[in-house]
Amino acid sequence: MGGSVYNTTKRSHVGPSYYALDINQFVTAFLQSLQNRNLKAVSETAIGSMIINTFTSFTLGEGLEPQSSPETQALGWTEEQRSTFISQAESFFRRYAGSKRIDHYGKLNFYQLQNIALRNCLVDGDALLHRSFRNGYHNYEPYIQVLSGRWVRNPYGEIDTKEKIGGVSFDRAGREIGYWIAETANDLVDNFTSHYVLKYNPKSSFEEFNLIRLDLHEANQVRGIPVLSPVLEDIFDLETFKAAYKQKAATQALFTGIITSEKDAPAPVVSTIENLRNLSSPSEAEMIAKAQSGQVNDISLGSGNIIQLNPGEKWDMAESKVPATDFEKFVESELTHIASGVGNGGLAYEMVLQKYNDNYSASRATIAGQEKKFKNLRSVFSTQFCDPIWEQVIDWGIRKGYIEAPGYIDGDWMFRKSVLACTWIGPSPINIDPKKEVEAHIMAINAGLETKEDAVREMFGKDYEETVERRVHEQELERSSGLEDSAEETNTQPSEQEENSNE
Repeated sequence: MGGSVYNTTKRSHVGPSYYALDINQFVTAFLQSLQNRNLKAVSETAIGSMIINTFTSFTLGEGLEPQSSPETQALGWTEEQRSTFISQAESFFRRYAGSKRIDHYGKLNFYQLQNIALRNCLVDGDALLHRSFRNGYHNYEPYIQVLSGRWVRNPYGEIDTKEKIGGVSFDRAGREIGYWIAETANDLVDNFTSHYVLKYNPKSSFEEFNLIRLDLHEANQVRGIPVLSPVLEDIFDLETFKAAYKQKAATQALFTGIITSEKDAPAPVVSTIENLRNLSSPSEAEMIAKAQSGQVNDISLGSGNIIQLNPGEKWDMAESKVPATDFEKFVESELTHIASGVGNGGLAYEMVLQKYNDNYSASRATIAGQEKKFKNLRSVFSTQFCDPIWEQVIDWGIRKGYIEAPGYIDGDWMFRKSVLACTWIGPSPINIDPKKEVEAHIMAINAGLETKEDAVREMFGKDYEETVERRVHEQELERSSGLEDSAEETNTQPSEQEENSNE
């Protein structure tokens, strides 16, 4: 992508080192090729697969969980009204989002669709989110559909213009108003046609399309860039080198003995394997017979073969040379370069292979730095994908009467935004030494630098209120079963060391 741009008037490259003013001129020109090569790298190379899996697992875990956080002061609610809304909203969302009814295809739940959407954004550069209701806005259920960015493209391969770029249509002010979605024929073969959908269709009760983009370099950038694009050549080159190194190892594993004969006779091939005479294949048996009769004098490598040469002939063993004397160190160096060069801020080499330094401080610094990048990616993704779905489901729940939200129906859009405010809890960072991590959080809490809610969310990726409710339930259960009393008796009994010191 780098060094040349695509001419929008004719299909040719313009200049070896020219970058257009509009970033879309070269991003969309090579987007389909980049998408195909990124998909190839993820599907056919271990390195590409590891990078994508690292991004998705550390950003989403089992799926981002919502934590309702309505702005009480702006709403004028009492604490009781706020607590009631939070409890009802989170419970309602988990029940519905955890079912497959939310999926247009009826296959996945909301948390699984998160994984699909993020992978599409990483591999294809972006993903298209379609939100709608089945047969009506007030009476029926909402659903979502996730389409890969590969489906968004200009019909019939048309050239980009200011009104249509990479399958996205714009109004005169440069705002997105619709998308062109590719279609396939009945035999599922691409037929290079697309149908047009409006970003927001006012004629329907509710239907909206949004293109989710993560790694944007400019404000007016229309399409996202696949995450592996900067390091594609390095990945494929390293795969080629690995294949050559494996071939070298296999070649050197073949052992062939060379014997020079003083007699002027054909060179027979004598095998050390006793059962060659019992081969069932006629072609192989004939080949052995010809070799023993002297009709064949081909020399080839083989396991356990002894080859006799004619007088004056000499054999030099072919030995391949590799650019690195230490294969493992060479691969680690290349992986470090590749991991740090991928999009969305790059990755630490240790995070890709899950191989950390023996030094605690160094490993902790690596994890802490990488976690900031995952938080940023999590925030960008949740804003574009999770927030709209949360607002759609909770709005539907309020209108259906499942959730109490005083003033919501008659309020303006700012009031509703205050009601639907939400944060998303992701997976907790890796804890190399849990004891040190807990002690650090306790010190921060005691010093007033963070809350228990912050600590629970960061260390374990859980909701604090749900954790407290669960603890209260456990304590009541232990008290009713008598376990709490026995635990107290155990804790109050002096230890053997204390008894000895008292004596």
